[in-house]
Amino acid sequence: MAAQYVCIYYEVIQLHSKENENMHSILIIFHVLAILFLKTFFSPINAVTYSDRHDYDAYGIRIASTDYFGVLAQNDALRYIVSMAPFGMAFVCNYNYTTPNDFVISIAVGRRQNSSQLSFVYLRTNSTDGQYQKLGLFTFSRQNRIGLSNNSCSQMLRINEGEHDAKVWKREPSELSTLQVDLYGKYAYGFLSQDIFIYDIENQYVKSLLWSDVFPLINIKPHALDVSETNDGFSIAIIAGYYQFDIEKTLPSVYLVRLNPPYNMTLVDNYTLYSYNQKFVRGHYASSYQFDYVMSVSIHDLTQQVLIGVPQLRKTYLFSFNSTNLILINTFNHPARSTSWLDDDGIQAGLLLSDEATLPWAKSRIQVINISSDDILYAYPNNQQTLEQWSSTPPIFIRLTKTYDNQLAILTTDGTVVLIRSADAGYYMKTDDINVPLQHPIPCPRGTYKSIRGPTPCTICPTMTRSSSISISFNSSYVTYVGYPTAECIACSSNSLCPLASVSDVNKSIFQSKSQAYAYPTSSSMASFDDILMQNTFSLQTKPIRCLLISPFFWALIALCLAFIILLIMGVLYYSPTGKKHFQRLEWIFRHSDLIGNGELWFGGLISFSIIVLIVYSFWFGTVFVIKYPVETSTDSYFVCDTSLRNTQFSSALQLLATIKSNDETPIFNMLDMQEFTMTVNFLQTGYNCDDVTAQENIGTYSVLIPRTNCTVQSDNATLTVVYRVPYHQMTIQINLTGSSYIGGVFICLGGSRSSSNDSTYVVQNLDYCQLFFTSDQTLSQTTEINFALTKVINRTESLDYSDSTNYSGIWIPTSTHGSLSDRVVYLQQGAYLRYLSTQHTLIISFSETEFYVINKQEPIARMGEVLFHNILFTTTIIGIFALAFLLFKLTFMPIMKWIIKHENLLLHFCKLRKKRSTENNNIF
Repeated sequence: MAAQYVCIYYEVIQLHSKENENMHSILIIFHVLAILFLKTFFSPINAVTYSDRHDYDAYGIRIASTDYFGVLAQNDALRYIVSMAPFGMAFVCNYNYTTPNDFVISIAVGRRQNSSQLSFVYLRTNSTDGQYQKLGLFTFSRQNRIGLSNNSCSQMLRINEGEHDAKVWKREPSELSTLQVDLYGKYAYGFLSQDIFIYDIENQYVKSLLWSDVFPLINIKPHALDVSETNDGFSIAIIAGYYQFDIEKTLPSVYLVRLNPPYNMTLVDNYTLYSYNQKFVRGHYASSYQFDYVMSVSIHDLTQQVLIGVPQLRKTYLFSFNSTNLILINTFNHPARSTSWLDDDGIQAGLLLSDEATLPWAKSRIQVINISSDDILYAYPNNQQTLEQWSSTPPIFIRLTKTYDNQLAILTTDGTVVLIRSADAGYYMKTDDINVPLQHPIPCPRGTYKSIRGPTPCTICPTMTRSSSISISFNSSYVTYVGYPTAECIACSSNSLCPLASVSDVNKSIFQSKSQAYAYPTSSSMASFDDILMQNTFSLQTKPIRCLLISPFFWALIALCLAFIILLIMGVLYYSPTGKKHFQRLEWIFRHSDLIGNGELWFGGLISFSIIVLIVYSFWFGTVFVIKYPVETSTDSYFVCDTSLRNTQFSSALQLLATIKSNDETPIFNMLDMQEFTMTVNFLQTGYNCDDVTAQENIGTYSVLIPRTNCTVQSDNATLTVVYRVPYHQMTIQINLTGSSYIGGVFICLGGSRSSSNDSTYVVQNLDYCQLFFTSDQTLSQTTEINFALTKVINRTESLDYSDSTNYSGIWIPTSTHGSLSDRVVYLQQGAYLRYLSTQHTLIISFSETEFYVINKQEPIARMGEVLFHNILFTTTIIGIFALAFLLFKLTFMPIMKWIIKHENLLLHFCKLRKKRSTENNNIF
C-alpha cells in the first residue's frame, strides 16, 4: 500500500514538473520527504521490531530448562542467566551478550541432555537494524575450584565457551520463529517465516529447507514446536500454527512431521482445530506475534501424548501420536498459552492461563489438571505457595517449563523466573525468584496433609480423619513457629466432631445447642374450680397405688364400709339381752351426728361420717390448691394424683411491636431494649489463632473495628474462642480470619445478664442461647452469613390477691437462619482447587428484631374467696345428695323391710313347705 501511494505521488510530481520547470528542485526534495513519511506511517502493521527489550514474550521463547540447569535470555540486561540445580543464589551465573545490540529471539535445550551437556541453542538478531539472524550454540562449564560445590557453574567462560555462531542469515528476521532441540541435544530444528532449518549441533552444520519442500501447497504460520521420538524409533516434530485457507482467513492447525536429520523431514499428518464460537482467525493476527494469538506444544515422551494450547479458541487439545498419525483424545476448556507435563505417567499436566487472575498474588494462574478426568487438582499461586510481590502490579505469567526434581519454572512479563519448589511429604515450600537463597520447607497447615514429594500444596484431610498432633519448630522470616507436618491423616475418635480438614479430636458432646424457647404451658380443659374439685374428689384411679390412697372417695367408701360393719354390730346388740344398753348409747350418738335426716334415724349418723370425709377434703383441697400459683414458684401437687395440677390458666398471643403499650407494660420493654448481649464465637476444628482474627461492624458502606473482650485457644488445640460485646440489637458484625487454615464449624452463644426493677415487679431474665453450625462432610464456607432474629417474649403474671400488682418478666428469644454453610456446590461445579486459593474466611453475623412480640398471660383459676364459696356450695351439694339418697331409701327400702318383718311367720311357713316338697320329689326318684 505504501508503494502504491509513492507511485501515485511520483506521477503527480512528474506532471507538475512538466508544467513548471522552476519548481522541479523543490518538488524533488518534497518527494524524498514524502517517501520517508509513507515508509514510516504506512508500513504493514505486522512489521518486526526488536527495539522493546523488556518484552519477554514477543517473537520467541527465551526460557529453557533441563534437569541440571535453567537458562533465561535477558535482552534488557544484555545477558544470559544460567541457574544450576538445585537452584539458588550460589548456583547462578551471568553471561553477557557479545555486543550491546544483540537481541535473542529464542533459546532451546534438549529435555534429556545429560549433566555434561551444559549448552543451549540460541537464535538472535541485531536490535538496531535487524538485518540478520544468527543461529548458534552457547556452552559453559561447572565450577571446579576446590572447596566449592561442583553443582555451581563457572562465572568465567573459557576460551572455547560462550557463543558459537553456526549460521548467519543476511536478511530481515522472521516474523515468526520457533526453535527446539531434540531430546538428547544433538539436533536443533527451526520453523521460521521464510524457511526451515536443521542444525547439526555436533558438526556445526545447518541445513536449510524451503516450506514448499516439506509443506507443499500449504501456507502455514508457525507458532509453536516440540520434538520427540516415537516408540518405533522415529524422530518427530509437532508444529502448531495457523493454516491459511482463504484471503485473510486462517485456522489453528497441528502438523506431525517425521524428521530425518541432518538432511530433510516429511509431513505425515495434520489436524485442523475448529471452534463453534470462532469460525476463523484474521490472517494479519496469525502472521505476526500477537500476545493473545500465541500457541504452545508440549510432548510427553513416554506416553506419546501432546498438549496443544490455543488460547485464542479458549481451549487446550490432547493428542496421541505415533510415527504416522495424530489422534485427538480430548478437548479441555482451558485457554493455556503454555503447557508442561508434570509426571512420568502422563496424567498430570500444568496449564498456564495468563488471563485467569489469582489475586492478590498474580494476574495469571497455573492450573494442574488430571487429563483423564479433566479435574483441576490445584492451582498456583495458592494460599500456601504464595507469591511475594516485587512491584505495585501483580505479575503476569507467560511461559511454563519443568526442571530438576519436577519443579516448575514460570516466566513473567517482567523477566522474573518464579520457581515452584518440591518438598518432602508433610511439607511445602514458599515460592520466590529462582535465584534467591534456598528456603526451609514449611510443615503442612493444620488440617492438611501431603503424602508424596513434589511441588504440590498440602490438601485437606478427609472426613473423620485429622492431621498429626506431633509438633515441630521451624523458622520463617526470622520468626520461630510451631508446625504439624502430616504425611498421612489419622482417624478421629468416634465421639469427635470431625468434618473435612480436622486438626484434632473435638468432643462434640461439649458443643450442644441450647435454647430458652420453651413451649408456653397450655391451660387444662378443666378451667373451673368446680370441675377440678369434683374430678379430684370422686376419682378412684387404682394405678399407681398412690392415687388410690390419696383419693377422698376411696376413704369415703372405707367409712361406708365401717358404717355397715357398725350396723351389723348394732343389730347384734339389739337382739342381745345384755347389749341393749350399749345399743341405746350408740343410737344416741349416731342420731346426734346425723347430717342427713336431722337425727331422725341413727343410721344417718353412720353415713354422715363419709360425708364428713368428703367435706373436710374439699376444704383442705381448696386451701392447698389456691396457693399453687404462680407456676414458676409452686411445687408439685402432692395432694392429687396429677402432681402437675396448678391453680393456673394460660393464654398466649402475638402482638405487633408497633402497638401502643400501657403504662404498666412500658418498663419491661424498655428494660429489654437496654439489655446488652455477650457473643461467644467458638471456631471448631481450625488452625487459626487469636492473631488471625479481626472484627468489624458494617454500617452502610463503612466499617468500624470491634475490639474483642477475650480470645483463647482451648485445650484441645482445635477450638478458637472469641468473645465480643453486642451493644445493639440491630447490627451486623463481620469476623475476618486471615490465613490458610480452615474451619470445621462454628458454635455461637449469646448471653445477657438478669435485671429487675420496682421490687422485682419487672424482671428481665438472663439470656443463655447456643447454636452449632457445621456440615459433617465439609468445611465452613469462605463467606458464611448467619442471621439472628430476636423476639421479645413478655410473661404477664396476674396477682393472686386483687390488691397486689401484676408482675412482668421478659426474655429475648433468638431464632437463627443462615445461607449455605459450605461451598460444596461451588467445588462440585468449578473444582475443589478453589478452596486452596482463599486467604480469608469471613463470618457475617447480623442481628435484627422481629416486628412482633409474644405476650404470655398467667392468671389463677380461682382466688381464695372463690374457693371458699365453692367449697360451701360443694358441702351443701354433698349433704343434699346424701339426703336425697336417704329419702329414697326411706321411701322405698324401709316399707319393704317393714312388710317382710310383719309377715315373717308366713314367709317361714312357705319356706318349710317348699323344702318338704323338694325332699319328697327326691325320694321318688
